[in-house]
Amino acid sequence: MDNRNTAVVSDNDVFQGEIVYKGRAHVVGMGKSGLASARLLVREGWDVIISDKADGEKLAEVIKEMDDMDVRVFTGGHDEALREEVDLAVLSPGIPMDAEVVSRLTEVKIPLISELELGWRFCKGRMAAITGSNGKTTTTALLGEIFAQTGNRSITCGNIGRPLSDAALQATDETLLAVEVSSFQLMTIDRFRPDVAVLLNLSADHLDWHGGFDRYAKAKSRLWMNQTENDWLVYCADDANVSSLVTNARSKLFPYTVRANYRQPQRVDSSCRAYIDDDDFRVILPDGSEFRQPRSDLKLLGRHNAANALAAISAALLLSVEADAVRRGISGFKGYPHRLEIVRVINGVTWINDSKATNVDAGIVALEATDKPVILIAGGRAKGGGFSALMAGTESCPTEGAVDKIKTAILMGEAENEIRRDIGDRVKTIHAEDMEDAVRLAHGLAKNGDTVLLSPLCASFDMFGSYEERGDLFRTLVEELPNG
Repeated sequence: MDNRNTAVVSDNDVFQGEIVYKGRAHVVGMGKSGLASARLLVREGWDVIISDKADGEKLAEVIKEMDDMDVRVFTGGHDEALREEVDLAVLSPGIPMDAEVVSRLTEVKIPLISELELGWRFCKGRMAAITGSNGKTTTTALLGEIFAQTGNRSITCGNIGRPLSDAALQATDETLLAVEVSSFQLMTIDRFRPDVAVLLNLSADHLDWHGGFDRYAKAKSRLWMNQTENDWLVYCADDANVSSLVTNARSKLFPYTVRANYRQPQRVDSSCRAYIDDDDFRVILPDGSEFRQPRSDLKLLGRHNAANALAAISAALLLSVEADAVRRGISGFKGYPHRLEIVRVINGVTWINDSKATNVDAGIVALEATDKPVILIAGGRAKGGGFSALMAGTESCPTEGAVDKIKTAILMGEAENEIRRDIGDRVKTIHAEDMEDAVRLAHGLAKNGDTVLLSPLCASFDMFGSYEERGDLFRTLVEELPNG
């Protein structure tokens, strides 16, 4: 029985009290997720108020929409809205857990859930939810492409851009949903339970926000905390952190690997797995049937993308997607902006936009996927953990670090000095004032056969509003470069 709309919340530090359905809700934040939450709640018969710290002038357009829906709007902060009596608060993903508004809501024991949780409670259909330190967006988009080939309604949503609450407005029992989930979103779920959970990898990321790797890993493990033995957990058996973390799951485990040898928990049936053999993607399903497709059908660079494809294929097949739809999805997927996106080849120099590489592991993956010599453009706001991992050998080349592919590193932003401190003994580094300066310097340095790679290793928020904004500027600047 589907128990999504039951009224009791957990005794987690954030969740207190009971949810009274069709009561009064306070939506915190008027971004994309907050607006989607308000629309969904109104459809479900709730009386809704919404607040944001931005002033009314910046939100004039959305305020009009909310007014038309009889949603009461509070801008310039949350204080006035907090004086209103409500039965439930819905937290947008950009609101940190240590924000004053969160503390004040929990002090008065208002049940607090995330937009992701709200969307799940009212969302029909079959769902695969994907998380991991790297590759979430590519894997989610690839799975969405596979779902689109089925002929059923499919929705790609979550942290990838479209809120789940928005998807819930359209989803039916036949809808297939590919949902990207971040660790931030998972911190404020309660009953969220995907039919298939996917954990891609686990490395140091957002440690400044979570306060350490163990807490970060615990946040990721919340993805399957409500799953039962009727649900699936697809995971990368090549990642030791992942293999260790999934042992606490009640779900059925489904490993995938791009290596010939890997370790797996004892309760995994060794015949049920996904792997690469003879340059084919191969999946052995629980009923003993086998899926097979040439790896060359995948148009994305790098072994990490082969692993992402195995994860997407596995999730789709476990949701009973037909093999031909899976094959069409893999063959037709052209990749995602800002993820090893080849922008141009100019005079034998390949320019690649990998702005989504917001941590060191993602940068290592990008360097492994490209041909040397590389002129690296990096820098931004560090996430903790340093950059010395670039010096270590990789599985594909144990005696050579990822840094050894770099001909020159052009550095900018808050983390410039930290990156230079960690890798400067092995690679030449150059300072850039901004992205325009970095592209100009790279254009002057690059020779025929070089790769210019924007793989920042850092968050974008010191200089840009998002990694998309950073990547868009890089792409524009590269497209403006002369051919001669």
